[in-house]
Amino acid sequence: MNAATVIAIVSVAIAGSSFVVNLWLGQRAAVRARKPVLVFVDDPERQCWVLHNVGNGPALNVLVAQRQSGQWYNPVRVPPLGKDSVVLLTWLGRINTAGLGATYSDFEDRRYTSTLGGERSRTYEGNRLPDWSDSDDEIRRYWEVRPGEVVTSSWAARPSDFEA
Repeated sequence: MNAATVIAIVSVAIAGSSFVVNLWLGQRAAVRARKPVLVFVDDPERQCWVLHNVGNGPALNVLVAQRQSGQWYNPVRVPPLGKDSVVLLTWLGRINTAGLGATYSDFEDRRYTSTLGGERSRTYEGNRLPDWSDSDDEIRRYWEVRPGEVVTSSWAARPSDFEA
């Protein structure tokens, strides 16, 4: 093989690699541009937790739950959240003795999870909460839950409780 052939092969390999990397980066950027990101905010004025979409896309199929002693409980389905919108989690009040989590999807049905525990907020790709089915009697709708209906304890969520 002569030098010209080697240079041509290396050039094609570099161009092909560059194309693949740029394609992957472009797809990741497109997902981030439409990705919902939900955060839990304690709102003293409203006297309850607020779930706020600080991302760029709508959050669909939103399910909020609490965590205590390593177990998720009290799943509640809330309405979809558009960019910069909020939903009041009135049934939680200002409870700070349990971890909070939300699982949701974007409009292309990619799943995400946001958690709050031990004063730490985290967002993950994929579902990190139990897979409650819609037919399950455990899931309630936000309009069915009354403030103060949740059973609480003195347990405080630790960041390690949210790691896979």
